[in-house]
Amino acid sequence: MQRQILFRCPRTGMNVQHRIDDERPENCEPADSYVPVRCPACMSLHFANSTTGKLLNERDRELVPLPRSA
Repeated sequence: MQRQILFRCPRTGMNVQHRIDDERPENCEPADSYVPVRCPACMSLHFANSTTGKLLNERDRELVPLPRSA
């Protein structure tokens, strides 16, 4: 199963949607777990929170994950 997250690219300032795999059991990873994401806006690697979609350097900023896709 995959779901989409939304984050703002720190290099370009663009809002970016990205799909991440969500094949883990809910209790498997801590809520503060980050996954590598290749950004289509700047082609760099960012680290996004697998639950919230926040980037590693944006812990204080509120971002909302998009609804899960089937």
